[in-house]
This record gives sequence, C-alpha cells and structure tokens, in this order.
Amino acid sequence: MRNRAVKYAKLNLLFALSCLTFIQGEKANLMGQDFRIDSQVYVSGKNLPASENITLFSSGIIYDFQLSNGAATDADETVIFDTRNKRFTLLNHVKETKLDLTDLQLLSIYEGVRKETKQDHRSKFLTDDPFVEDIDLSINLVTLSTPQIEYRFSGAQPKNVLILEQYNDFLYHFTLLNVSDPTKVPPFARMEVNKSIKRLGWVPTEIEISVKQNSLFRESYKAKSKHTVRYQLSKKDQERIESIKKRWAQFKPVSLAEYRGFNKEPRLKLPEIKTASFEEDVPKGQRKKK
Repeated sequence: MRNRAVKYAKLNLLFALSCLTFIQGEKANLMGQDFRIDSQVYVSGKNLPASENITLFSSGIIYDFQLSNGAATDADETVIFDTRNKRFTLLNHVKETKLDLTDLQLLSIYEGVRKETKQDHRSKFLTDDPFVEDIDLSINLVTLSTPQIEYRFSGAQPKNVLILEQYNDFLYHFTLLNVSDPTKVPPFARMEVNKSIKRLGWVPTEIEISVKQNSLFRESYKAKSKHTVRYQLSKKDQERIESIKKRWAQFKPVSLAEYRGFNKEPRLKLPEIKTASFEEDVPKGQRKKK
C-alpha cells in the first residue's frame, strides 16, 4: 500500500511538472499573440458614437488609438502600454507632448484617490457599496448592481483563448489609468466588473452602465460600449504601429500636471466627474455641481 502511495505521488508530481512546462510555453507564445479590438461608446439617446478607439495588441505592447471624430487615420491621443515593464506612455497629438507613467505610480495615486473617495459622503458609494452579481448563461448576460449603479455585459469566451491574459491585463491597467485624469470617475466600480469578466474568461461584446440620480450625479444616465475582436492585425494596423514608433521620439516629455492641463502638480483629491470609465462618456449636463 505504501509503495502504491509513493508511486501515485510521483505520478502526480510528474503531471504537475508537465502542466507547469505547458503553461510556461503558453505564456511564451502569448507574448507574440497579436490581435485588435474596435470599440465604440454610445450615450443614451444618441445614434452616433460619442467616442471610438482602435486597440492593437502586438508583441507584448498595447497601442490604444482614440480616434478623432471617428476618423480612421487621425488620433487625438494614443496610449501605449508595455505589458512587460508595466509602463504607460501617453501621446497628445495636438500638443505633441508625452507622459510616462509606471503602474507603481498609478497604484500610489489610486490609493490616495480611494481614501479621498471613501471620506467624501457624496462619492463613498463608489467604494463602499458591494455589487450583486447575476449570471444568465442561457443568453451570456451578466448583471452587476448596487443601489446606485448597474452594469450589464454580454460576451463569450474568445475563439483564441491565448488572448485572454493580455486582454485582462489591458482591462486592469487601462482602468487603473483613470486615476491619473481628473476628468474621469474613480475606477473602483469598473474594477469589480473587470474581475467578473476575468472569472468568466470572456471578452465582452457589449457593456452597459446605468447610474441613478444621487449625491454625486445630478441626473441619471445610461451609456454603452460595443467591442469587436479581430484575431490578426492587418497591413494598415502594422503601418499604424510603425508610424507611431517613428513619431514617438519627437513628442516633448512633460509632467502629469502639464499633460493633463493642471496649473501645478495635483494633490490626491476626488476629481471632477466627467466620464464613468475609460470607455463610458457622461453628458456634461448630468454632472453634479460642487
């Protein structure tokens, strides 16, 4: 009996080691998995998108192009994220300025904004209200709700599951990036949605947000984003990447304050609300005045 147990333990060890080798091989291949996501954001009552983005994943680098008035060739801003070094580079095409931020810098700002948010009676629901999750697998629809906010997203496991690690890394870090911009809502609620997406192993095709009128928002609002995945980069996509690489060095390095248009470096205070996340726009007339 003892010999059988030892033999069984050895087999388990060999199986675990083989799985580890397979996973390491998957990660090595993952770095070279290129794909593209097209996103459009719609505010309730509008037929045309309020914003559009093309996000290219190439050799461990994520290039997010915010299109200008839906134009396929011009971008107002490009956000580049090096997934290996966890470093953002933000490029403002109008001013030709650039800003470098690491994930550690963003986490420091995140903790400061979270503390400020929890201490403000108008906004603490963003950190304190737990989400209730309801999953309907018959139609691949997930609802996450608090008394103030409701998210609904639909999606499915991607055809190529190798993109999931990069995709979830993209969701986490680009949502975290919101804390560097005072025109964005703190990302705490959206972070919970990202966790649900990751647990399911999905790539959403549509995400809706509904926010009730409350102490922070003068009026209720709704918005949704639509997302399409393409599992390879086109020649135009490759040309877009090469073009931004050539122009990158020409942009002037600036501080966070200068890039965001502050008069001085900001303190960690609750930012003015203008958008609900990196992909959700809120009409100006619906913001709560201080």
